[in-house]
Amino acid sequence: MSTTWTRIARMLGIAIPTSIAVMAMAGGAAWAQETCPDSTLDPSVLAMPGFKGYMPHAQAVTCTGTYGGCFRVDGSDTLTDVVHNAIVGSAACISYHNVGSGQAEHNMQEDSSATTFQGIGPMSRNFTSAVLSAHSAWAPTAANVLALDAGVWVVKSSTGHCVDLDAALANSSDPSTAQITTDLSIIMSGYSGTDGVQSTGTTTECAHPRRLQALADLTSCQGVNRIDHIYRRDDNSGTQDTFREHLQVKYWCNGQSLGNTNYPGSNLLNEDLDPIRRSCIGSDATKAQTRCTYYPTNITCTAGSADLAVGATGNPYNQAIKCTQGLIVALSENDPGSDDITKSIGNRVANDGNGYTIGLAGLAASEVGNPPNVATNINTVTTQPGNVYIGQYMFSRRLFLMQNPTFGQTGGLQPKAGEVAGRTTEEGKLFTWATTDTCEMQPIVVTAGFLPRMENGCSDSCVSSGEGNILTCLAPSSGVSTPKQHIGAEGEGNTSATNVFPCVANNALLTSAACPVIPSEATNYECNLNAKCLNGTCQYDSSNISGLCN
Repeated sequence: MSTTWTRIARMLGIAIPTSIAVMAMAGGAAWAQETCPDSTLDPSVLAMPGFKGYMPHAQAVTCTGTYGGCFRVDGSDTLTDVVHNAIVGSAACISYHNVGSGQAEHNMQEDSSATTFQGIGPMSRNFTSAVLSAHSAWAPTAANVLALDAGVWVVKSSTGHCVDLDAALANSSDPSTAQITTDLSIIMSGYSGTDGVQSTGTTTECAHPRRLQALADLTSCQGVNRIDHIYRRDDNSGTQDTFREHLQVKYWCNGQSLGNTNYPGSNLLNEDLDPIRRSCIGSDATKAQTRCTYYPTNITCTAGSADLAVGATGNPYNQAIKCTQGLIVALSENDPGSDDITKSIGNRVANDGNGYTIGLAGLAASEVGNPPNVATNINTVTTQPGNVYIGQYMFSRRLFLMQNPTFGQTGGLQPKAGEVAGRTTEEGKLFTWATTDTCEMQPIVVTAGFLPRMENGCSDSCVSSGEGNILTCLAPSSGVSTPKQHIGAEGEGNTSATNVFPCVANNALLTSAACPVIPSEATNYECNLNAKCLNGTCQYDSSNISGLCN
């Protein structure tokens, strides 16, 4: 029977040596790796609980006996199932943490703040241009592509659901900096006030009447009377980079979303600063807790929290502030019953019987639900495999197993102390198996909901007939970087009671006192902070409803 210390240590991710022989490894230094995800273990004893695809017991025993545990590799949440099954197929002693492509990229570089140093990294995007400029030899080839996928705007399958969204590219002399001023980009990032000028994600831009109109367009397309929440992956995810890259968007309207750990409570690390406010969604049997705030302050609250009373710490105003949540919400941890965040987003869409929920995720999010969710067409182009293979669907993308080719070599990034021989050996097993025997990988990829790396046959290469022009064989664009968000709660720190409930009209923030005077002043503005629109005026009450004034 395990001691209390042993159980606590395992829950904290501290592997316990199982023998004196293990403690004597590495020149007598006592070290051990992370507990292997043994299929016989209670998930609560693992550092990253809740994953499926544990190692067979015999594999875990072998790894523990050889190394004292498994070597941690961080990477894309999207590739969770693929990587777990490849670990089993290759018999590699690796424990996978699905915390995002950005973390994988970070860990493959020389940086003392890295959680771990690793030589390979599952990623749902290419390396960023900064990394490729510093390490040109890291540029991926077709051999690094594990599968093809697509980012989707996913909606609930229902009568009258949104079928097609227009995301046509804007004309610009400098497409690398110009924002695509379409409904999709404006909903994600706000509107600068000028077509072709990139939004910087400020509160004013994210509460601009043009964004509210874009949201109204999406609502109409979906055939509902409102959209409550749009769920996305956090800033460390290659999935969110897919949307930002193809729509040339830099900022998201909810602020920074740096949860990216997949531990319980990770969602609460994400900012909730979208000025379009909605009712706070609480946790239940199918949903992990997400952050809500007493907007326009940055004080965190949760569904059911009492109002932040007049005179309470953090509320300098003369009105109580309700607990609300922004339109865009980032997820950084799996929901109960979901083995990755893509499926968590899909389930949130499918479980909303009213169709008030939208998801931005990988293609697998459209495959959950009964009937399954719908991936909306983009510019009439569907997510059919033929469109994804040739990159005609806008958000088509490659899923990679990346490599730092000099990792562990003289002059290259070295594994952390005690891991030198073991880590390079075990990562090599996984990389070779996953990128060489592609016919073994194909059923794993298909079962996970992705397209095989080659369109016509698992043993094909880019020189095979009919394969040369598919996405796998083309040079990938570098991934976009993740800039710091600029959005902030405008009224925070301002003791003037007039800024407690800002409304937006004609691209200007109005005071709560001015709000009821509109419709003569403007149209299409949002009543923030739990106001509802009644006969063209903002009504502040306890009904927990936001509305669009026309």
